[in-house]
Amino acid sequence: MVAIARLLALSLLLALLAAPVAAEPLEIDELLAIPWVSDVATSPRGVVAWVENASGRDNVFVAAPPYDAPRQVTEFTADDGQEISIVGFAQGDRRLILRRGRDGFNPAHLPEPPEAKLLALSLADGALERLDGPEAPAKSCAAVSPDGGFVAAARGGGVWSTDLETGRAEKLFEARGWVCGLHYSPDGSKLAFVSDRSGYERGKYSFVGVYDRAATRVTYMSPGVGFDQSTVWSPDGERIAFVRFGYEPKTWRFSNHLEGAPFSIVVADATTGKGAEIWTSEPGYGSRFNGFRASGYSGLGGSGNLSWLADETLVFPYEKTGWKHLYAVPADGGEPRALTKGTFEVDGAAMAPDRQSLLYWASSEDDPHRLGLYRLALGEVLPERIGSAGTDMRFGARFASPEVLLYFHADALVPERLVLRRASGEELQLSSGPRPGDPITRKGAEAELVSFPSLDGLEIPAILYRPDNPEQNRGLVVHAHGGSRSKVYPVWSTYFGYPKVLQYLRSLGYFVLTVNYRSGIGYGLDFREPESYGGRGAGDVQDFLAAARWARGALPQVDPERTVIFGHSYGGHIVSNALARSDDYAAGIDSAGVGDWVTEMEKDFGEVLQFGIPARLELEKLAFESSAISQIDRWGDEPVLFLHGDNDGSAAMQQTLELYLALKRRGKDARALIFPGESHGINLERNQTLYLEAIEEFLQTVLPRPTGSGSGGR
Repeated sequence: MVAIARLLALSLLLALLAAPVAAEPLEIDELLAIPWVSDVATSPRGVVAWVENASGRDNVFVAAPPYDAPRQVTEFTADDGQEISIVGFAQGDRRLILRRGRDGFNPAHLPEPPEAKLLALSLADGALERLDGPEAPAKSCAAVSPDGGFVAAARGGGVWSTDLETGRAEKLFEARGWVCGLHYSPDGSKLAFVSDRSGYERGKYSFVGVYDRAATRVTYMSPGVGFDQSTVWSPDGERIAFVRFGYEPKTWRFSNHLEGAPFSIVVADATTGKGAEIWTSEPGYGSRFNGFRASGYSGLGGSGNLSWLADETLVFPYEKTGWKHLYAVPADGGEPRALTKGTFEVDGAAMAPDRQSLLYWASSEDDPHRLGLYRLALGEVLPERIGSAGTDMRFGARFASPEVLLYFHADALVPERLVLRRASGEELQLSSGPRPGDPITRKGAEAELVSFPSLDGLEIPAILYRPDNPEQNRGLVVHAHGGSRSKVYPVWSTYFGYPKVLQYLRSLGYFVLTVNYRSGIGYGLDFREPESYGGRGAGDVQDFLAAARWARGALPQVDPERTVIFGHSYGGHIVSNALARSDDYAAGIDSAGVGDWVTEMEKDFGEVLQFGIPARLELEKLAFESSAISQIDRWGDEPVLFLHGDNDGSAAMQQTLELYLALKRRGKDARALIFPGESHGINLERNQTLYLEAIEEFLQTVLPRPTGSGSGGR
């Protein structure tokens, strides 16, 4: 008996040792301290610079070949929310040109309101010099000349040039409308720009222009009808190419874009401006231009949607097959050929400095949920995959030199980080965040890829994260991403917003289900352009009613009375509509959401919808009926927490005001936390802390206490 007792005791000890030990919950300060790399730049000599945001503060880091000693160059310690972006390297890599701050953005309520500044940062000693002078106010976009001696910058329709040696600024020209997308020619003698000529009752279109420094003259490149954008220079600087986005005068935010106005590739002589559309997409399915997310989609200031390779071909994205792929067309015209094929999507691309190869990151037919990184050299048919296929992702790539690559690397347990890949294939982490094996990586969780049928039968992909001890009566947080033209990947992202909210809630004991609902990207054109979504029927909301019902059957540990829905921005539209139209959720968190699509669309365009009165009234009726505000009298007893920055330029504060007050007038449990001075995102560390604490406190207050032994998402 003694031997048996000893054997049982030994077995129990071994079982306890083998059992997984729950990690301690993430502390808010350690979560906020994980850096997010928000911008990256490289110099012709291979020096790398990047911006890290940690605990709400942006700072600049650099690494020079052989990259063994990355170092921080700036020391911004104030919790003032001022963002940094990199313009480029200058003066032989001795200085880095930065843009810091935003006009009218002062969430810290400083007595001297910050303004957008162009700064020259000495990489030797960290000294900063402001480049803006009385003749050249703070700029909205800028570019450094190839020789590193000048900075061109634009604000409104004016463009200035600053001589970095003398500090003298001079105005080069003034164009009608708004100027952005500045790009110097390879020899620096000319400056390309995009001029947005849109104006109320004046049409919506843009031109590509070229300023000749020697002739002090602006010439517009084959000006036509459409949105001209995404400029790229020929290798010799004699020609310029760009995308002409077809003009669609009678469309609205939720028009069906399975097809649309065809787009063209235009090539023009950079001196005379004479040019032609060398190729135009076929009218019909997939004919509309949709740029890369990493390149600003189809925005006028975007870059990276067009590459001019050394073999005189132009590479661009095209959705002819219903999937976004890379195509190449000869610069003098001809039929395009597909560089990538299959039922997957390319998410972004970057050209090598010698124009001999491309990097691109894409999903695959085997794994449509993650991105892999590929390199395609001229003359090759099959690309080289960078890194092996697995549960991690490599994306957001660029070249430090023709053989040295930069990209982001992430998986579910190790947060997103900036990595350099040497010519030998060795990977070196440059950014200062956690590394594989660091203690905080034990506080993450593996991602489970799941799917479920929506109410109309459409299969919806989602990502499930389980708490460390999935006992009975746990809470579940169902997440709706923003966009809606976005996608959540099964890796540990690091910017402040849903990634840190969901990581924090999971560490507290909640199940987390983040849904890649219809109208999101990455699953083909048909998935992205459904018949009903948003202001055109709110068909995406049914995906979240289905998610809650799927969880009740698939996750027996989850208590339906502790199932919550959370979303930011467009995701807030999902939250408020799900609460108004069903009883599937016990509570909701609407962060900077949209409760009235009519008001939101008028704010987006700065005008009423440009249709005739009967058509406009019909669309506005549809948009209103698709909004949560139209269902206000059907709202049940589910509590809702509203979170919003009152300087939000994306989703107007008016949205929260109207929905919150309408609920309060009806005696509903509506709560709100407003962040004075903050914008669409929350920038200050102290406000990010309040944001997380408010969500935790709300859930603790409104959800029933778990009856099991665990905290159950306390």
